[in-house]
Amino acid sequence: MAYRHYTKCVSVGNHHGKQYGQMIIAAAVVALPLILVGALPGPAAMLVALAAILAYCRWWLYDRLICLGGDECAVGWLLKVDPPEEKSGLDRFDTDYSLNLVPGNVVEFTNQATAEKIAPFGRLIANTPAIQGAGLDWKGQEARQWANDDPTAVLHCEFEGAGVYDLMIACLAAIPVATAAAVACAIPFFGWIACAVLSLIAAVIVIVGGIVGLLDTANPTDLDENLGDLHVNDPTRRGADILFVKGTWVYDSAHDGWNEIHPIKHCQKIGTWNGSWNESPVPDGSPARWCEAVETAGSPLTVASQQEPQNQWTIHPAIDGCRPKPDDHRPDPVH
Repeated sequence: MAYRHYTKCVSVGNHHGKQYGQMIIAAAVVALPLILVGALPGPAAMLVALAAILAYCRWWLYDRLICLGGDECAVGWLLKVDPPEEKSGLDRFDTDYSLNLVPGNVVEFTNQATAEKIAPFGRLIANTPAIQGAGLDWKGQEARQWANDDPTAVLHCEFEGAGVYDLMIACLAAIPVATAAAVACAIPFFGWIACAVLSLIAAVIVIVGGIVGLLDTANPTDLDENLGDLHVNDPTRRGADILFVKGTWVYDSAHDGWNEIHPIKHCQKIGTWNGSWNESPVPDGSPARWCEAVETAGSPLTVASQQEPQNQWTIHPAIDGCRPKPDDHRPDPVH
């Protein structure tokens, strides 16, 4: 199955900054008293609210993430998951499913500053010259599996949900209706009736879009149904899953500043961690070679080759395969 992707990362030079989102919220707060005292009539107030929500959604989807150099691959064990169902308040519209991976060769409880220096994945969680040059916030991401644990540096990775995108589409659909309502309100009597009807329709569009967005949550099985349940380390059940992930490497400006894989384009379980990471084998090969292998396995050429008759076997070509050409003089396969 294909990964879901609703966001777009931007270059650091085209990034408006976290202040842009804060300005949108501030504008909405300033407009709120005018709405409450009736200085802005109903349709006009709705248009202000829709414009603020739309602007924030567009910042969240198309400006918040800064590109750091394309796709990257990483291996790590799963310390903590943040499913969308556990979020509350307005955060529920962020319907992404997040993984917090301890990068390979990083020991549990290693802090951010130390983990950044550990090869081969430390560079993925370290600040970059572009972000430093732009003077953007930087803290790095650390997570705890249990509340009383010391924090561990992690690589934050996200499967994308469509909550904010669905809300944006609803606002885009509602704005023309709300505009028509504002015009109709200037017409006495019949215009007022039309204004009320159109305002109601615009409100219903936004409400339905919001409900759809809240329910449009991400799950690892959206990408691969074989992933099933993902496991963090729990001595009473089993160890933590060791995962291979591939996706777009970005800087997330919406928080205190950290790098992440967003969205995850490929994810697979490659083992289980049951103790110190140093006691678990780190797969051979560089991240670049792993990325190349995954890319080759999913390329159209490889997929087409897999569909050739001579490659349609399950056990072994000599047992349940076929001859690729009529003039092939090898013995018939055993069926």
